[in-house]
Amino acid sequence: MIKKNDPVLIRAEGLSLQSGMSFILKDVSVFLKKGESMAITGPSGSGKTSIGKILAGRIVPTHGELLVAAGLTRLMVDQQDHFITRSRQRSIYYGQRYENPDLEDTPDVLTYLREIHEKTVNFSENNGVREVMEQMQITHLSKSKLLQLSNGERKRIQLAAALLQKPGLLVLDQPFVGLDAGSRMNLTGLLEQQMQAGIAIVLISDPEHIPAGIQKVLELHRGRVSQFVDRSSWQPRIIENEWKNEEPDGHLFDMLKFPSETYSDIVRMKRVNVTIRERKILKDIDWRVRSGEQWALLGHNGAGKTTLLSLITADNPQGYTNDLLLFDRQRGSGESIWDIKNRIGFVSPELHLYFLKGEGIFNTIPGLGETLHTSYSTLSCTDVIVSGFRDETGFSSPPTDRQREIANAWLSALQLEYLNKRLFNQASLGEQRSLLLARALVKSPTLLILDEPCQGLDQYQKNHFLQLLDRVCTNLHITLIYVTHLWNEIPACVDNLLLLENGQVKYCGILERENFVSNKK
Repeated sequence: MIKKNDPVLIRAEGLSLQSGMSFILKDVSVFLKKGESMAITGPSGSGKTSIGKILAGRIVPTHGELLVAAGLTRLMVDQQDHFITRSRQRSIYYGQRYENPDLEDTPDVLTYLREIHEKTVNFSENNGVREVMEQMQITHLSKSKLLQLSNGERKRIQLAAALLQKPGLLVLDQPFVGLDAGSRMNLTGLLEQQMQAGIAIVLISDPEHIPAGIQKVLELHRGRVSQFVDRSSWQPRIIENEWKNEEPDGHLFDMLKFPSETYSDIVRMKRVNVTIRERKILKDIDWRVRSGEQWALLGHNGAGKTTLLSLITADNPQGYTNDLLLFDRQRGSGESIWDIKNRIGFVSPELHLYFLKGEGIFNTIPGLGETLHTSYSTLSCTDVIVSGFRDETGFSSPPTDRQREIANAWLSALQLEYLNKRLFNQASLGEQRSLLLARALVKSPTLLILDEPCQGLDQYQKNHFLQLLDRVCTNLHITLIYVTHLWNEIPACVDNLLLLENGQVKYCGILERENFVSNKK
């Protein structure tokens, strides 16, 4: 324990973390003085989340020592939330939140935050919850069920819950992921306010989103300290590009097939409306996606993007009560949900959460910390990819030799061959996301829906994946719907845009990148 008069708040000396025969962290030494905050950055898989968990007291290092100031309360906010477990819905199927909009056992936002508030502070502070909700701009979500929130909305609820617990040291793992530009700006201001109020922030982030109030920067590479310096003297180091800058093997495209069926309209919506718990989520949506088109779907957090996608993936039963055409067939004219899903490759942050049949992925650097689900702990990286052939979630039927060959070709195309014999829980978060991308692409779907697919990927991984995606859409005539908050993540092949605002269509037409980007600045 750090002595009372020592200005150091927390100190790590020679920390190493080992999983099996592999080192996740090696000889990491950092410190944080009282009144300081720190950013942790580095490539995907460099150990950022692991050191954050150690500093927050979540896990114990294999070697080294962690010294903590007396009385310091520590809290970590994960990149992925635990609302599924909190909602007592551990076995819920991904689409059931739309099939059962009441979800009686699931708390609403206000109830959830009040429970957190009662357990952590003097409940006589009656205004605490409301004040935090106003700060996070989530007051309008008071009565919304936790499992009905969009990815960005869930992120803000996580942060509100953390602030109610009034920690002395708050570790935030990629808090800007999934937030639109306005929400990122609001969060940056909020974090700066908390630092000024005396909370020490440890922020795991990419270099672009480090708030001005951060005093220290820890940059990691391959589990080691690349640099630990004052923010004023920090210059991001250009880590040698370990990705091979080459086109994927043409053998991959030789093995993949064009979609077996041809359609005129992949999606056609006419005056589509969706209401959940008397709240109108979508209002009079008109949209047509023709075969072979590539679309960007954009909008602020809560604009209705996730709900719109739920209609297309057949998870939302309100598709039956609307004028909705999927794959040239009116919704509700006899096709099954699995007929529709068989034609779709799908990736989203929420699918990552539900991948274990509702238990969520508890460890972003897996194999550490909480007890893992049995099927999750035995699922290999190749199993995850081949599960895409039959749309299996959290398990995989034995693949054919051809399916395994295609899965291995995707590992090679994504430059993840080294994961071939590893368990899924031994991959970093960025690697897990890449594997789920391969899972979506493996069956050469007619429609590919990618909802913020680059979350958790470092810049090299993003660039490589976007180039690969362009080639896939060009070579296989795959129709694409691509969701992101970042304009520089829209693939070059995308030339159409649907922009939502408050559940309504603000723009639908040709994507004029220069005009829209300049208007966003």
